[in-house]
Amino acid sequence: MGSSFSSIGHSMRRRAVSGSSATPWAPSDLGFLAWWVDFDDSSSVTQSGSTITALSDKAGKHSFSIGGTPTIVTNGLNSKDVADFSGNNEYIQSGSFVNSQVSSGNHWSVGVFQFHGSNSTQDSLWSVETNQTPKRDYAMSSGASNNTWPGELDLDGLSSNRISSTIGNLQQWNLKSLIQNTWHIVGVFFNKTGNQIGVRVDGENAFTPVNDYDNSLQTRQQVRFMRNRSSQELDGRLAESVAYARQPGTSGTDMTYFETAEGYLAHKWGLSGSLPSNHPYKSSAPTV
Repeated sequence: MGSSFSSIGHSMRRRAVSGSSATPWAPSDLGFLAWWVDFDDSSSVTQSGSTITALSDKAGKHSFSIGGTPTIVTNGLNSKDVADFSGNNEYIQSGSFVNSQVSSGNHWSVGVFQFHGSNSTQDSLWSVETNQTPKRDYAMSSGASNNTWPGELDLDGLSSNRISSTIGNLQQWNLKSLIQNTWHIVGVFFNKTGNQIGVRVDGENAFTPVNDYDNSLQTRQQVRFMRNRSSQELDGRLAESVAYARQPGTSGTDMTYFETAEGYLAHKWGLSGSLPSNHPYKSSAPTV
């Protein structure tokens, strides 16, 4: 797959105008797209019956391999198709390591997920591995093994706290958590420009962002959905996930781009009611 990134793309409005003919915003409208999977897009999902046999990266960067027999659930959320994973050796991951990260270290990802059970603190919605030294980057993990999800952001703390000396091995979520069998919009950001690392759940911080991003993520990445970097699989569902190799906002600690993606996902998947009342896209989807 190619490793170059597009330019910033089209400009964005902060809010859609009711009754306007403006074009709905899409992930491809923002440059430096690192991956994009959408299980309601039949052109990028290949099935045998309900079983997923192949998946294309709509960003054109990763070549995905399918572990086990995850399935498509028709009309699984807001009349759209989603992917279901049993937690028993079912997952999707990049078949190789690609240059989906830029050397600046700016990276963020957000998607629509649901967990059905947790039997390990390392059950992960997604994780990022590299083939560089050290190998590990991050994982979005449960932090529990009793069918709950208090949540933790796992980092590579095995090499002198390479990514963040404050976080080290992990940062627990203490402001937001996930509810079993409930759909959530979950995202993470590594903002080198603003020196911040954080996690957001349904448009709000899962912990107070840490102002300590010591070193960059690795540039060559392998993303694993519903599987952590130690091959621990998760029982749950995934609707859509996007990631970018850029800062989450226009400058400093601004979150404009991240909020736009949250708004896109919320309105597409019928989850706008989960966003806080002060979210810029609570009432309407973003447009270009």
